[in-house]
Amino acid sequence: MKSHGTSSDISHASFSYGEAFSRNLGWLTKSEQLLLRHKKIAIPGMGGVGGMYLLALVRLGASKFHISDMDVFEQANFNRQAGAFMSTVGREKVDVMAEMAADINPDVEITLFKEGISEDNIDAFMDGVDLFIDGFDFFALDIRRAVFKRCYELSIPAITCAPVGMGASLLTFLPHRMSFENYFRMSNQDSQEEKYIKFLVGLSARPLPRTYLVDPAYVDMKNKTVPSTTMGIHLCAGLLVTEAFKVLLGRGGVKAAPHYQLYDAYRGVLRKGYIPFGNANPLQRLKYFIGRKFLAKLSETEGQKETVAAEADSVMEKIIDMTRWAPSGDNVQPWRFEIKSVRKLAIHIPEIEKDNPYEFDQGRPTYLAVGMMLECMRMAAAFHGLSMRWKAPGVWDGRAVTIDVNFRKLKKPVKDDLLDYVPLRSVNRFSYQTKNMSDAVKDALSKEVDDLFDILWFESPRQRMSFARLNAMATDIRLRVKACFKVHQKIIDWNKGDSREGVPAGAVGMDKFSLKIMKYAMRSWSRMNFLNKYMGGTILARLQMDILPGYKCAGHFVLLWKEGGKKELADILHAGEKLQRFWLQATKQGLVLQPSMATICFSTYADRGIDFSGGDNALANKASRLGRKFDTLLGGRSGDVVFSGRTGYSGNMPSPVRSLRKDINSLLSGR
Repeated sequence: MKSHGTSSDISHASFSYGEAFSRNLGWLTKSEQLLLRHKKIAIPGMGGVGGMYLLALVRLGASKFHISDMDVFEQANFNRQAGAFMSTVGREKVDVMAEMAADINPDVEITLFKEGISEDNIDAFMDGVDLFIDGFDFFALDIRRAVFKRCYELSIPAITCAPVGMGASLLTFLPHRMSFENYFRMSNQDSQEEKYIKFLVGLSARPLPRTYLVDPAYVDMKNKTVPSTTMGIHLCAGLLVTEAFKVLLGRGGVKAAPHYQLYDAYRGVLRKGYIPFGNANPLQRLKYFIGRKFLAKLSETEGQKETVAAEADSVMEKIIDMTRWAPSGDNVQPWRFEIKSVRKLAIHIPEIEKDNPYEFDQGRPTYLAVGMMLECMRMAAAFHGLSMRWKAPGVWDGRAVTIDVNFRKLKKPVKDDLLDYVPLRSVNRFSYQTKNMSDAVKDALSKEVDDLFDILWFESPRQRMSFARLNAMATDIRLRVKACFKVHQKIIDWNKGDSREGVPAGAVGMDKFSLKIMKYAMRSWSRMNFLNKYMGGTILARLQMDILPGYKCAGHFVLLWKEGGKKELADILHAGEKLQRFWLQATKQGLVLQPSMATICFSTYADRGIDFSGGDNALANKASRLGRKFDTLLGGRSGDVVFSGRTGYSGNMPSPVRSLRKDINSLLSGR
C-alpha cells in the first residue's frame, strides 16, 4: 500500500481548486463543495465502473480516496475502461487511474492498495472512509460480500451499480437498514453458479435485457467473461455518482435497499421500485428459477464463439485462418489446404457428389464457392504483404480438382476495405425491412461485378412477390425429391446454437412450431412423403421460407454473364471471386443477403431435359413451368444466370444462430 498525493511530476503551482470546480456551484453550495472535498471514498476495482467512478467523483470535487486493483490494462479493456489506451497497455490500473485523477486535481490524496482487497486488509481499506462504492468485478462475490458486511458493521454507506446491457441498476445500502446479505440472500452453502444468479437477479429487479443480447455465446460464465458496453458503464457512473452526491452531502431523498433504480437506455425504460424482503420475495425467487434456466441455456452455447485460431502460427496458416470464412453451399466447406512451402499452397476440391441434385451444371455451386474462397485468400494474402496467383485445370467435369497457388512478396502490405467483413458476412433467411436501397448503395454493389456480370434488380412490391412465388415453386419441388431430402438430412444441424459443419436449424427461417414439424418429418423419407402428399407438407415451408421473406426485403437480384458467359473452370472461379466481393460489399453497406439458387437449379434441369426427380413426371412438369416463368421474368436471359438472391436491411434483430466454420486443423491436409 502506498499514498499517491501531491505528485512531483505533475505541476500544480497554478492549480486552483476553487476555479477548477466553480461550475459545480449552483448545484452545490460553497460549503457543500468544501465538505465534498474532505470526504473519503473507497473504490475497489479500477476497471470498467470503478475507474469511471473515480474520475467522475474527482471532477465533482472529491479529493480523498482509497482505491485498489491487482490487474494491468490490456486491449480487451478498450471498449469500456477509462484508463485503457495503447499507451497504458501493461501498466497497473491503480497507477494509471491515480495519475489521471491527479491530472484533474493535483491536490488529490489517493491511497493505493495494489495487492487488492482481502480479509486481511478490509479494515485498512475502510479506515476513515465516509462512503464505499462497489467497483468489484461481477464475479468477485466472496470478497464483495465480506466488504459489504464490514461496511454494515462500521455503519458506512455502500452503493453498488451494475451495468446491465445498455443500462444500469442501482442499489444503496445504508446503516441500520436492510443489509447486503439480507437483500441478496447468498449463503456459503450456495454454489458459485447459484451466487451469480442471486446477485444478478437482485441487481436486475426487472427482466434482463435479453431482447437485444444478439449473441448469447459470448456470455461465458465458466471463464468469467461476459459482454459489456461503454453505454452501461457511463450510465452506471451517472446514476451512482448522483447517489453518492446525495449520500455524502446529506441531501436526503436517498432510498435504501430494498428500493432500487434501473434505467435501460436501449429500451428507454426507467424503473424505480421496492422489493420487500429482497431475494426472499416470492417474485424474486421465481426470477431466480428463470435465471437458472436462462444460464443453463447459455451454457449450451458457451465457447461456440469464434476467436483467432491459436494454432495459426505461420503466415500461410494465418491466411488460411481468414480464408476458411468463405461461404459454401450448406456450409460443407469442401476445400482442404496443403501447405507446400512458405510461398506455395495446394487447394484440394473433392469430386462433386453425383447424387446431390443441388450440384447442378457439373457442380457450379461448389466451384462458385471455391472462387469466393480464392478471393478471401487473395485479400488475406495482401494483408500479410503477399500477392497471389492461382492456376486451375481447364477441365470442368465434376472430378476432383487441385488448384495450385503461388505467393510473392509485395513491397508493403495492402489492406482491402472488404477484408474486415469476411467473418461477418453470413446468410440471413428471415424477413428484412422493405426499406429501399439508395442508388449509391446499388452503384457500390454493381461496381464489384460490372466487368463480368449484368445485374437485374427486382424491387417493386409486385416484382418481389413474383420472385418470391418462383422460389416457393422451387421449394415445393425440392421438398418432394428424395435425393434432396437426403441432402437436407445431412446438412441441417438440430443441435442448439451455431453449427460448424452444417446449417443450424434455428437459421433456416422457420418458426419454432414449424421446426418441430420439420424435425419430425426429417427422420425418414416415408414421413416426409406422407406429409407432402396428404398433409400439405410444403405449405408452411413455402410461406415461411419464400413467400413472406421474399416479399419482405429491399429487393431480389440476378447476376447474368456478359458476352456469352462461361467457357471453362477458371471462368466459374473468377465469377465466384466477383460474387464474394459483391456479398462483402453488401455487408459493408449494412445489407444482409440470402441466395436463391434452387430456382436456378431446377430451371436448369428443365431447360436441359435432365431427370433430377427419379422419373416423377409431375415434378418434371412443375420444373418446366418454373423454368418458363423464370425466363419470362428475366426477359429471355435465364440461360445467362450465374447467381440470384434477395437482399435488404435486417429486421430488428439478427438471426439468433449462424453457421460457423471448421477449425484450421480440420482444413489442413495431412493433419
